[in-house]
Amino acid sequence: MTFGGIIAIFTAIWIYRTALEKKTGNAFYWVAGSFVVYLTLQVLMIYFNGMLVDFFEGDVTVEYDPTVGENVRYSTDTSGLQSGTIGSFIGVILELIVWVIPFLAIAVIRLKLMLKQPFSFGVLFGGITEMFTAIGKSFSSVK
Repeated sequence: MTFGGIIAIFTAIWIYRTALEKKTGNAFYWVAGSFVVYLTLQVLMIYFNGMLVDFFEGDVTVEYDPTVGENVRYSTDTSGLQSGTIGSFIGVILELIVWVIPFLAIAVIRLKLMLKQPFSFGVLFGGITEMFTAIGKSFSSVK
């Protein structure tokens, strides 16, 4: 979640700079709205990851306990989505989509609603390098 928080802060700065440069008006409303969308999608992706892991967790032959209403799981059960080498890669992918999907959604919202431009990859992520350059220059000493 820490890395997702850093991405959320950079996304807010990116939206704010875009709102000021393009003179869309109400820059803080754009930042607040995009931040709410980002956090909402991040929480939804966390729940989606949990549902995926729970869905693929055990094999089909586990016993069903009708008193509890769920499958009986044993601590020695090694089957499931995150077992083995492929499971390690799936775990990394599940961690990445928690902040990649919200960032892409904010980029599309910025492109379609804020800038009102047709979809293109060049414009989709436009302004990110300028943002990091400006942040880097803000740390340099004043001469």
